[in-house]
Parts: sequence; structure tokens; C-alpha cells
Amino acid sequence: MAVRGRRFHVDLDVDDESPQQQIGEGQTSSRNPWCLVTDIRERSPSAAPKPPSPSKLRSSRGGFPAHTNRTKSSAFRQRKAGSNPNLGGSEQSISETGVSRLAGSGLDQKQKIDLENRQRIAAMSTEAIANAQQEIRASLDPSLIERLLKRANIEEDQDTDDDLLIGAKSQRTPIEKTAPSNKSMGITPSQPSLEMVAPSLDPEDVQIKPPPDLQPDSTFTGYPAPPSFHFPLPPTPPDLDPEDPEFLSKLHSTYFPSLPTNPNSLSWMQPPSPGESEAYSPSRDNLHPSAVRFDFRGRLLPPRLASQIPITKGLHHHGIAPEAAGYTIPELSHLSRSSIPSQRCIAYQTLGRILYRLGTGVFGPEDHELCQGLWQCIGQGRVLDTLTAEAARDGDNGNRSCWVTATEAMWLWRRGGGRRWKAA
Repeated sequence: MAVRGRRFHVDLDVDDESPQQQIGEGQTSSRNPWCLVTDIRERSPSAAPKPPSPSKLRSSRGGFPAHTNRTKSSAFRQRKAGSNPNLGGSEQSISETGVSRLAGSGLDQKQKIDLENRQRIAAMSTEAIANAQQEIRASLDPSLIERLLKRANIEEDQDTDDDLLIGAKSQRTPIEKTAPSNKSMGITPSQPSLEMVAPSLDPEDVQIKPPPDLQPDSTFTGYPAPPSFHFPLPPTPPDLDPEDPEFLSKLHSTYFPSLPTNPNSLSWMQPPSPGESEAYSPSRDNLHPSAVRFDFRGRLLPPRLASQIPITKGLHHHGIAPEAAGYTIPELSHLSRSSIPSQRCIAYQTLGRILYRLGTGVFGPEDHELCQGLWQCIGQGRVLDTLTAEAARDGDNGNRSCWVTATEAMWLWRRGGGRRWKAA
């Protein structure tokens, strides 16, 4: 059967809905009861809202909140008190007095509970005790009751276990003992427990003596030897003498046989040959200008002085004559093209000072054989070209320390006259 529908009209221009709405022509109806949410309207507050205030913290000595004392009893204690209707006012007063007495005594918690239970049982009537026994027997399994009674006897006999373990020969009298709490409840165990009572003895006074029939074991021949394990040991390398001329080759063959070897890279570790030792020897009568050595201030070092300078001054290097201190102009020109900025700075600074001394005539007049030979070495090593290229370079594009030292060297060269060597 089809349900006939009704036509209704909704006016969307009206903001406030009246309690009576027109559903059709000439019909009115109350507000729809299923419409639970209507228009939300904002209300202006009657007063200005108060800003939130920080919570107040109580200061304490240790930094932790202080302990709060409970003024009323807990819900657990109230339920426990209401679950026993047999307990009257006399029992509550007895328990309260007993607890107050035990609070000041030195008994432990177990003894306090036991004494409180005894006081409660003493305050109960015979009928209440009989009812409690019936409830316990009806709610528990008889085997469980038997096990609890045995456990109670074991706990009571724990105090005498230490005396039983001493092993002293003393008279022990078995005494029948039952739990007093079980007698008060009217429950007796199936078998009485026996407690061994022994006099208290000091362990230091007890003398332990071996039995007289104790004899050594004649079949004992000693403990078996531990099993032997064989671990292969590496071969012991021979002792190497650093003074041996073949020390480097023996070192490589002994400790690094699988690595490739390059004798040229270790040549600086070998002692200088006789030719290298005599390259700048004081015994020589003449020297080539390319072999003349200078210190870092640009001063000339004669062979006798170069052989006396200690290696701590930093003037020794692995060059042609490693035992002589100082640098030659070809070595400085080679060092000025190094990829390490610190090495280039040292070369630029030393060359600039040599150029100043050479231009001002410290090493002699210009037509002197030594001066001409030094200018020839400077020209062949293209020292001025290297300094000019480094000084012309902007300091931001390269190393600023190299740029500064090269600029200083060019300024010293200009101060010394700015002479250039021209090949004949």
C-alpha cells in the first residue's frame, strides 16, 4: 500500500524560525521533533574573561611534594569492615587498642598480625567460631586445608633448623607441638608435628672430627693430565741491523714481501754517497755558483759554516748534499713551483732577500764572477717570471700568503735595483 506524501513549503529568506511553520496551505504544525540541531547564535559575554593564572607550587626541602596525611579511612578498609557483620563494637575497640599497643612495641609485622588475630578470636563467641569453621570447611577443599596445616607446622619448625645442621652430638627430645591458632579454631591436623629441641651451642665450640674408619683411597693415582693443544706459531723473523747497507731490502723482504717496492722512494733514507758528501765539503777549493747555499734570510753560507749548523734549524733537506745546510738558487726556484702553498711562501721570501742582497752589492760588484754566476742561475730558473706571475695574481683568486710573499719579494728586487740578467 502506497503512503501518500504531503507537500510542504520552506521559506529560506526567513532567518528566525517561528514555533509554528506552514506545511501546506492553511495547515500549521509544531517544530520537527527529530531536528536536534538548530541555528547557532553567538552571545556577547556579560563580563571580560579573566586571564589564566599560574598554579601555585608549595616549596619543599627536598624538591619533592610533601607527604599528605589521610584524614579518613580508605575505601578498602571500609568495605572490609562492612563485610563482617559478626564483628561488633567490642571487637573493633579490642583491635584498635591492640594495634595501638603494637605500634609502640618492637614486634615485626608478622607477629603484629598474629596477635591481632588472636585478639579477634578471643572476642568472638562460641557460635561465631563454629559458624566461621563451617564456612571455612564448606568453601575450601579438605586436601587444601591439610596442606595449609602442614605448611603452618613447617613454618613453626624453621627456628630449630639451624640447630639440626650443626652436627654436634647432643640429646634431642621429640616434642609434640601443634599450632595454637589451629586449636583456637577447633581444627586439629591429621598428624602431629615433631620439633627437635636442642640446646644453643656456639659454632666455635663445636669440634668437627673425621670418622675413625676414614682411610685414603689407594687407587687414586693423581689427576689426569690436561689435553695438549697445538697452535701453529708464526716464524720468528731474524734480527735486522739498521747499520747494514742492505737494511731496506731486508726490511721489505722480511715484513712486507707482498707489497711492491720502489727503491727510488726510499733513497732519502740511505746514507749519502761519497759524491754527495763531497758536493759542498769544506775541503773543496772552488764551487760552482749553482752549488752556493743560502739561509732563509738570504745570507750566503760557506761550506765550513753549513757543515756546523744543526739540523734543528730546518735548513737540511734531501737534496744534492743532504749533510750541508742551506738551499741553492736552483733548489729555491724548483720549490717556488711547488703545489704546497707553504713551500712556495718560503721560496718566495728567500729569493726576494737574495735578490735584494745581490742588487745592493753584498756579494760583490756586478762584474764579479760570483755575482754573474748567481744572476745566471736566477735567469735559468725563471725566478723573476715566477714572482711576477704570483704578484700579479689577485689575492682572492689564489693563496693570499703566497701573493703577499711574492709581492714582498718583487718590492725587495726593486729596492735592490731591479736588474735583469740577459744571456750573452
